[in-house]
This record gives sequence, structure tokens and C-alpha cells, in this order.
Amino acid sequence: MDHQITVKELNSLVKNLLENEILLQNIWIKGEVSNLKIAMSGHIYFTLKDENAAVSVALFKSQITATASKLKNGQQILIKGKISLYEKTGSYQLYAQEIEEAGIGNIYHQIEELKSKLIKEGIFDNIHKKDLPANIEKIGVITSSKGAVLHDIKKVVGKRNPFVEIIIYPVTVQGDEAPKEICKGIESFNKYGEVDVIIVARGGGSIEDLMAFNSEMVIREVYKSAIPVISAVGHETDTTLIDYVADIRGATPSHAAELATINIRDRLNWLKDLLIKNENKILGRIESYYQELDLKSDKLKNFHIRIKTNSETLENSFLNLKKYILNKIDKEQTKYNHIGEKLNLVSPLNILKKGYSIAYNEKDQVVNSSQKVKVDDKLKIKLYQGDLSCVVTGKDIE
Repeated sequence: MDHQITVKELNSLVKNLLENEILLQNIWIKGEVSNLKIAMSGHIYFTLKDENAAVSVALFKSQITATASKLKNGQQILIKGKISLYEKTGSYQLYAQEIEEAGIGNIYHQIEELKSKLIKEGIFDNIHKKDLPANIEKIGVITSSKGAVLHDIKKVVGKRNPFVEIIIYPVTVQGDEAPKEICKGIESFNKYGEVDVIIVARGGGSIEDLMAFNSEMVIREVYKSAIPVISAVGHETDTTLIDYVADIRGATPSHAAELATINIRDRLNWLKDLLIKNENKILGRIESYYQELDLKSDKLKNFHIRIKTNSETLENSFLNLKKYILNKIDKEQTKYNHIGEKLNLVSPLNILKKGYSIAYNEKDQVVNSSQKVKVDDKLKIKLYQGDLSCVVTGKDIE
């Protein structure tokens, strides 16, 4: 079965999608005011429409300016705001931040036209965004050498990580020459600066004051940069086109400095915790090894005892076997001695010792009868000791 969600979950999901889309968070829209209502809370609600469509607008009391307080139905206006979703009704609406009369909004039209052009080219696509290096040692800063911006960046970097080097490329941040100087700064850092990240920054101001950072040449130079660029232009609510093309946007110059540096104290504490954690892990492993070694040592001791016991058993068995074999040899020796004695009694040599002899003819045949010899036959007589050669001179026949 497919995953089910509640209506509230659905609206929350859609709201997050809208609010996480940077292109929908700072936009200028031109239209006609209708259905204007001022709530008891002081908030202003109306519909902004053109010939083909309409969108609900909410202007909170804290955002109401002199121009906004004079709104009326049918009025042509230019609104800067962000898109979000009102979860209770499930309808999306424009939350207004600034309102201008349409008659003085040509500069906004120029910005929106350039923005649309660059969106179509894909210059603002996230696929082109570069990650910041893990270890930033040099920061290139493109900003005015005067004013609080540079001071704020130095202060934040020095506090978070005093080992980071700041290289400044001073430029004018407004006026006709500002875009060229900013582009030259980005180009120089990429060619010679040997920095890890570039911060392009200036303080707040009117839309006219910030126009250098809406310049097409600046946008394209940031897009070409091989070094990651952090934009930090104006206050948190100010948005210029450089914010869309930069690899990351800092809400303020101080925030940009934070993004570009690691808090060395936090890193030291992290390393300390990691060291303690690893030390405890190593000590735990050593203790485990010692326990395992103790178990193996006990097994080895038992093994030695078994070896000793088996060795003694083997030695006893060997002695018993040796004793058995010796006894067996003694018995066999006695047996063979008796047989030898019996054989000796019937041995021809033993008979000869008693004075008997054996006669052999010339063919070495035993002569056991006088009838087998003739007078003058030669005989060999075998005695106990030695032999005799004889000639038959006579014989008796019984």
C-alpha cells in the first residue's frame, strides 16, 4: 500500500518546498490591488492581479510603510516579497516586504528581466554551486576599504580562527565603476590570489545603491569563478542577483565570515572530545584484549597440566612396555637355550666328540656299510677334530 500522509503533513511539505526555493523568496511582482482589507490586527490583505491571474497578498503590520498605508483598490503597484503557504486553508500567498508605486519601478523591471534571462540560461541552477573547502586558510574579501563591512569581517574571522589570513581587494561598491572593479577583483583572485574562498560584500542601502551587485557582468564573473564565492550584500532582507549565482549566500557580511571560517575553539573542543572518545575506546579494547589473554592463559595452564599428566602416563606406559619386552626376551632366551641344548645332544659333532667318526667316499658320500667299499678304496674319515685320509686294506662283512 502507498504511503499515506495527513492534510497537515501535505501542507507542511508544500510550504517547506516553497520556502526552500530561493527564487521564490525575494521576487518583485507588478499588479493591480483588489479586495483590499485591513484587519483589526493592523495587517493588510488584498489580491494582486493582472489580466490573466491573481495571487493573495499578506502585508503584516510591522512591514507597513508610508506607501503601503495609502494602498487602494485599482492601484498599480510593485511588490517585493516571498512565496509561502498558509497551512490552515492550503492556499499559497505572497508575503509582502516592500511596496512601491508602479510608476517608479522601472529599475525593478530591469532586474527582473535580467533575472529571467539568466534563469533561462541556467546560471542560477544549483548544479553549478561549489562546496566550500573543508580547510580554509586564506579568504579573499572584495569590498570597500572604508566602512564597517571590512571591520566586521575581520572581527568575526579573528575571533573564530585567528590563523586564517584575510587578503583584501578594495573596490568601490556603488556607482558606474563598481561593477568593473568587482569583476577585476574576482578575476585577480582567481589568477593570482591563491585564496580558498572569496567574499563579495557591502553594507545595506537602497536598490539604487546595490545595483552594482545586480550587474550582468558581475553575475557572469561570479559564475566563471573557479574559487567558491560567498555573497554578503546588504542586510538580511536585501537580495541582489549576485545572491542567486553565488555558491552560498551570507545574510550579512558577518554571517559570510562565519560561513568561511571554522570556529577553532569548537574544533579544539571537538578534537578533545574525539580524543577522549578514542582513548576510552582504545582502553576498552586493551582491557578486552587483557581479558581474552587471561582466558587463553588459563587454557594454556590447563593444557600444560594435561601435557604433564599425559607425559607421566606415557612414561609409565613406556616403562611397563619395556619391562614386558625384557621379560618376553628372557622367556624366549630360556626357551631357545633349552632347544639349543637338545639340539646339541643330537648334534653329529657332539657324537663325534665321544669318539665316533663318519666315513666319506671319494664322491663325498657317507659310507655306512662295508659292503659299499672295496679293498684299496680311498676314504675320508671325519673326526671330532680334523679328518683322516685312508685306504681300505681289508673289510669284514657281517
